Order: sequence, then C-alpha cells, then structure tokens
Amino acid sequence: MLFDQPQLACPECDVLLNTAPVKVGQKLECPRCGFVLRRPQRDVINRALALSLTTLILIVPANILPMMSWSMLGLNNVDTMVKGVMQLYLQGYWWMAFLVLVCSMLAPLLESLLVAAICIMVKANLFNRLMARMLIWQAHIRRWAMLEVYMLSILVAYIKMIDEGDIEVGVGLLCFTAMLLAVTLNTLLFDTHSIWERIGKHREPQL
Repeated sequence: MLFDQPQLACPECDVLLNTAPVKVGQKLECPRCGFVLRRPQRDVINRALALSLTTLILIVPANILPMMSWSMLGLNNVDTMVKGVMQLYLQGYWWMAFLVLVCSMLAPLLESLLVAAICIMVKANLFNRLMARMLIWQAHIRRWAMLEVYMLSILVAYIKMIDEGDIEVGVGLLCFTAMLLAVTLNTLLFDTHSIWERIGKHREPQL
C-alpha cells in the first residue's frame, strides 16, 4: 500500500514522497524540484549539544556587555542589548522593545535550552512523549529567533554613525557575533528527522 513506507513532504514543492534510509555522506533530494530533503552528518548530537552550550554561555555577555561605545559632539554613550530594549520601552515603542526582547534574547535562549535537553535525552536513550513535545516546541521557537536581523540593524547603524564620531566595537558585539554563528550552525546541522524516526521506533502505545 502507498502508506506502508515512511513519507515526507517536500517543503519547496509540497510533493509527498516515500523516504528511504539515508547514510552519512549521502543525501535525499526531491525528484521534482531538486531540494535536498536530508543530508545526514556525522556526530550530529554531540555537535548540536556543543553549539547549544556555546550559545548558552555567550548569551549572557552578549546581552549585558557593551556592544558599541561612541563619542559624538562631546557626548559619550555605551550601548548594550538590555539597554537598547529599555530605551525602546521608555520612548514608548513597547511593541518594538517586546519584539527585540523575544527575537534576539528569549527565543535563542529557549531554543538552545531545548536543543541541549533533546541531545541529552538522545544520549540517555529517552525517546518518549516529552521529547516529541520538545521537538515541536523547538521548531516553533526557531521561527522567532532572528539574531541575523538584529545584527543587520547593528551594521546599518555602525555604517551611518562611523563618519559622525568615534565608534568602538565592544566585547558584547563580539560575543553576539559568535552566538549568531553558533545558532546558525546549529540550525543547519541539527537533524530532527533522525530523532523523530527513533522516537517512532521507541514510541509508547499511547503516543
């Protein structure tokens, strides 16, 4: 029958395909549009755990340490992530402060915590209903983690202000850049398909 084999919908053209086991070094492509559906990597769980822990370590200094310090027309100022959110709120832009808080601080924190917890559960061979729910939460939260948008706004502000005064890059910006790289790599390397397959094999009768 058609549904006896595991199936996967292509995220690009929505075609429903029968899947086959894919080994490390191989890739599974959509025959209609050529989109790469799966490309297993070696040691995925340990890499995802390491990147998640790196993000959790960097997120504190990235948010509280100075990102940029500038001097303009005799005025000196030091900007941090937390200070930026507070300034937006105090100026009446509470909705923008909320978006920056969620997309640049809370979402990356929650996603990294979930990925780290999932990796630990995989290493402990705990494939249960809780892991399935955590994978669903992680997929939803990932959509709100938009560090690259905030980084782009920082670069635009830096380019506009560089000719107006003296600007120095702070440690917070370096930590934020490293955190952005860790989150991006984790997004590319974290393979949830293999985890879902193992949950299916170990699932409880009520799941």
